[in-house]
Amino acid sequence: MRRFFSILILIFLLTSCSGDDGKSNDSKRDEPQENESSLTRVNFWHAMGGPLGKVLDKLVEEFNRDNPDIHITAVGMGRYQALNQKLMAALAAGQPPTLAQAYEAWTVEFHKSGALTSMTDFIEGPNGYDEESLKDILPVFIEGNTWGDRMWSFPFNKSVRALYYNKDLFLQSGLDPEKPPGTWDEYYDFSEKIAKDTDGDGRIDIHGTASQISAWMFENLLLQNLGSLMNEARTEVTYQSPEGVEALEFQTKLLGKESKVGHITSGFEYQNEFLAGKVGIIEGSTVTTAFIEGRYDFGLGIAPIPSHKQKACIVSGTNIVIFSKSSQKQQEAAWRFIKWFTSTETTARWAAETGYVPVRQSAFETETMKKRFEKIPGMTS
Repeated sequence: MRRFFSILILIFLLTSCSGDDGKSNDSKRDEPQENESSLTRVNFWHAMGGPLGKVLDKLVEEFNRDNPDIHITAVGMGRYQALNQKLMAALAAGQPPTLAQAYEAWTVEFHKSGALTSMTDFIEGPNGYDEESLKDILPVFIEGNTWGDRMWSFPFNKSVRALYYNKDLFLQSGLDPEKPPGTWDEYYDFSEKIAKDTDGDGRIDIHGTASQISAWMFENLLLQNLGSLMNEARTEVTYQSPEGVEALEFQTKLLGKESKVGHITSGFEYQNEFLAGKVGIIEGSTVTTAFIEGRYDFGLGIAPIPSHKQKACIVSGTNIVIFSKSSQKQQEAAWRFIKWFTSTETTARWAAETGYVPVRQSAFETETMKKRFEKIPGMTS
């Protein structure tokens, strides 16, 4: 029960960062209007693509079927950058959707411009939450969506970093496949043992590790080294501290141009190299499982990312917001969808089928999540 997440210090990432999101399956937008019947139409702009988009579409269809007075139109906007640009343009034109995914940094700007409806209005309303239900939501998600004394967004798709490793390469390198690296030193040492020049040309053919350029990785290393991104007052950045320099030096030693154990790839090519058996260890998010499942023919190990002076892992991902430009009926319908989507069973299904972290603590006790952990035991280590 939540053993994987209990070792993590959940700290919210206040700036946007990219994830394993593919191209969207849907680019068509319905007009955000209500007809004269009882049907309330709600446009929901998102950036879920690939297998994640398929799961979202399935859940939206289920909600629409079970709520015949509401129709949610999920509109894929491609990647997060495109979603942000289109939201800004829509707000400037006075025609935003009712619902949208948004990173915390975006939400701050939306809030400043008066474009959002507070989630607190709905939480405390007649179709809101009682105290027990609200406490069931993971505290870090409440804190990360609250400005002042009000929630302006609601957690939607959150994930943490995870370590993926090739057990076959561990065995071939004299490593115990049931003991993944747990510290920075082990991370490097294990990668060094896996790295091999198989044809004798002086170049590494099997890398110990690989990654794309990743601010998320550096941020985790910084926190693990007792550093911080900003001071407590959040008035200046502090990542250039000695702790930050040491964290960057380790990341460079592991993956830089002169590294003897790993290398940087473009985009998600490092995942393809891992699946091809050319890399022994990679970091990804918990969502990586949705993109690699069924694509490897070796023993797969999953574990928490290695730590240093303390265990720490930043939570990343977006929240969901309601725009105040929509009618009251549309906003109420949007809240019904959010409440349903973040219910215990639905958030468990969303997590089990995508790899995202469930919003509710009770979700970890559902049969849905227990079956998922049985299928991917590394998530419970």
